[in-house]
Amino acid sequence: MSIPTPRWGLLVTSALLLLLSAGLTLRLVADLQALQQAQIELAQVRDVRYGLFNAEVWVEQIAEILATRIDDFELDANNRPQLKRSLERLLDRLLVEVDQYLRWRNAGSDHWLGRLEGGLRQGVQDWLLDFKELRARVPVYADAILDELDHPEIRAEIAIALGNWLREASAATFAPTDRGAIAVIARRHGCADAETCSAHLQDLVAGLRQQSLSDGLTVLGLSAGLFALNLLAAARRRPPTDALPPARMVLLTIATLMLLAAGVTTPMIEVEARIAELRFELLGEPVVFTDQVLYFQSKSILDVVQVLLETGAVDMIVVAVLIALFSLTFPAAKVAAGFVYYYDLRGGRGHPLVYFFALRSGKWSMADVLVVAILMSYIGFSGLVRSQLAALIPVGTPVNVITTDGTALQFGFFLFLAFVLASLLLSTLLEWQVQRRGS
Repeated sequence: MSIPTPRWGLLVTSALLLLLSAGLTLRLVADLQALQQAQIELAQVRDVRYGLFNAEVWVEQIAEILATRIDDFELDANNRPQLKRSLERLLDRLLVEVDQYLRWRNAGSDHWLGRLEGGLRQGVQDWLLDFKELRARVPVYADAILDELDHPEIRAEIAIALGNWLREASAATFAPTDRGAIAVIARRHGCADAETCSAHLQDLVAGLRQQSLSDGLTVLGLSAGLFALNLLAAARRRPPTDALPPARMVLLTIATLMLLAAGVTTPMIEVEARIAELRFELLGEPVVFTDQVLYFQSKSILDVVQVLLETGAVDMIVVAVLIALFSLTFPAAKVAAGFVYYYDLRGGRGHPLVYFFALRSGKWSMADVLVVAILMSYIGFSGLVRSQLAALIPVGTPVNVITTDGTALQFGFFLFLAFVLASLLLSTLLEWQVQRRGS
């Protein structure tokens, strides 16, 4: 029986839809991968180890608070008497201890010559220094110190000294934070510092997200339109034995494989735990940390396979092989087998594997199971991250913590879901064609 020529209008329209979809899919994959890289870099720049868990950042904030408090400090009639009394006690105690130390040193020798020398030193000391008179003048010295504290330059020197002391104490206590990763990102994007990089990357992520969303929806719309046109044509096709002409089979197979390739090479799920803001007061001044990333991962199926293979562990390699088998190899083989079966390439229609993958592998296909698994993983990760972040919020303390659960399905998931639906429709059309030919 001869096969009638397909209507050229439908064929040309389908071909144009496929070409547009192919071009946009290539750009979409590039944009989604660039978005993934930008998000990873943004998470690195905002990583908690460079902020909340970095002793250097704490030192700088505390030093700034101390400098502010010292600069704002004013001596007046209310606080001067109390400060003067404290200084008087301190100076008097200091003079007493100095006098006691000098007398102990002068009388501490066991040899007669040393005792003679010590006695002479003590006599000269008593003649030159009258500690009783010095102690009597302690109020005068206290007033002089307080007068000096009123000078701005003295306050600035005190603030600098305290800041340097804090930095030295931090350096002696904590290991320095390695900021090499941030330096690499800054050089790549031409940023002066981490703050500039964070703002630049945030703008880059927003732009790529908007562009990829627009392209992704267009790709899905074009693919849906391609299948809808051919499904309607197949339903109206006469004679009934020719519901799926060869040209349409080629177009639909290419469209389905494009969705599969885009789905497995772009991120499917993003898991993020972040402290949006941590705020509390120290000495009346706010201490604020914002956008502190605790955990971030954005992976495609191929990324997961690569990470598992790089571990070198046998069990992880087995898992990687299974993931690649059921998410990439098996679905692609099913589509390819349908194509081979339809055209009977090299007599492949009679091969058991081709027949199995083309017509009998539906219940064994794991692509739909993978979609459900990813969806359940998203729900599980989201609940887990929220519960763990909720545990970070202190109860009954003056610390304000705003946490953010950034777990979200990425566009790769919807591309893979579109592939599953397209594969199901293509398989249905093929089975319909076989049944009509058999009848």
